[in-house]
Amino acid sequence: MAFQENCLAETPDDPVWEPAFEARDLNASVRLGGRMVEISGHVCGPAGAPVVVAMGGISAHRFAADHDGAKGWWRDQAGPGRAIDTDRVRLLTFDYPGEAVSPFPSTHDQARAVLALLDELGANHARVIGASYGGMVALALAGLAPARIESALVISAADRSPAMAKAWRSIQRETVALGLRLGDGAAGLDLARRLAMTTYRTPDEFESRFGREGAECVESYLAARGSAYADTVSPERFLALSQSLDAHRVEVCGLVCPVTYVAVREDRLAPPEQIRAAARATPRGAYHEFSSLYGHDAFLKEAAAISFCIETFLTTETA
Repeated sequence: MAFQENCLAETPDDPVWEPAFEARDLNASVRLGGRMVEISGHVCGPAGAPVVVAMGGISAHRFAADHDGAKGWWRDQAGPGRAIDTDRVRLLTFDYPGEAVSPFPSTHDQARAVLALLDELGANHARVIGASYGGMVALALAGLAPARIESALVISAADRSPAMAKAWRSIQRETVALGLRLGDGAAGLDLARRLAMTTYRTPDEFESRFGREGAECVESYLAARGSAYADTVSPERFLALSQSLDAHRVEVCGLVCPVTYVAVREDRLAPPEQIRAAARATPRGAYHEFSSLYGHDAFLKEAAAISFCIETFLTTETA
């Protein structure tokens, strides 16, 4: 049935009630790794609207949408009029606990942090969208709280980390550890991030950007990415979350809610065949894939394709 404006009011002068919009920080305490840990979150959207939890890679933070003039890490997908439309839903995001959890936080620990924030918000149910590390946490959350998670969208993540991804990350951690031993953890982290960038993107993407240029062009690009990362992330936090990625494991055969998996054909950190297998093992699993020159970074770079996935997910009814 088409929307009829006169269904809202008998006369144009009658007031139309709209729920108050809230954009505020949200804090909670939860026991992780044998100690109480403070969790910093953020919620924005109409009061009382359905809750959507959004989580990204290990570099993501509690501001997915633009906030106070600063760009959100998922600004192409989150905000007024975006796929995660904060005019219609309450968006819940948070800062992943890192080195505060000993020896490192598991993806299930991250899920417990989400549940603590949902409790603080007074939300009994939520839909969950996770990409990369956030997709791993989404699966852990679906397993940990089946009565509260209505459905999950998992982008570029599966039930475990593949061996090659673990191998790459082990070299990154050793590089950071060496830097710390030499008294310059930031330099180690800088180099580790440069290596990581070569795993996020595809060889074809690098060739298209730098293939006709001198070596100094790609070197300069990697140096800029490494330096920027080392300026904002501590070596200890990186080490903790990197270990969390490798230790991730969820028995998806026991998940109750619908889970939609999205894979990128060129993704070397979360290979499509592994994600497809996870979808098949999930009782109410669905699988989709698309192609992208950006590989694992497609969830950040392919705005139109990811928007379509999110919009389809959020408009699908759950039983």
